[in-house]
Amino acid sequence: MPNRSLALSLLILLVPVLSVGAPVIIYDSGRTTPLPDQPDTVHVQTPVTADFAVHFEPLPVTSPTLSPGKVEARSLDRRYLERPVFMVGADPLSLRWLAVHQASLKRHQALGLAVNVATAAQLQQLQQAAGGLAVYPVAGDVLARQLDLTHYPVLITGSRIEQ
Repeated sequence: MPNRSLALSLLILLVPVLSVGAPVIIYDSGRTTPLPDQPDTVHVQTPVTADFAVHFEPLPVTSPTLSPGKVEARSLDRRYLERPVFMVGADPLSLRWLAVHQASLKRHQALGLAVNVATAAQLQQLQQAAGGLAVYPVAGDVLARQLDLTHYPVLITGSRIEQ
């Protein structure tokens, strides 16, 4: 038993030494060409600073293809959309819409996208008007193009688009 432990200890110590060296050829088709001699890799270690703070400012967000306005209700086939999404902007129409539809949005646990918002104060105002629902600043042009939308505020579910 002591010999087995000694052998295992030596093997563990030698594995890093044994693993350094030329690559082992497992299969050679005859058409294999060796890589040109590569210089030894130089490992450069950069000093790590204690300050890892990253400042990310998501504002302002603009969606040039979207503006406040009337949206005609229509059916939609997006069965994969498990959670309703609403799009709003920092404008009076969106704020009124949020006030009127807040209870329904909460009942559906809808996720908010602020597609035109310039300042943190405007975003906070939208979040307060949403009554605690999450509202994130996100450019909405791609989504608008996919859903053929030009106006907001709007509620998007898996089966409908409505205002």
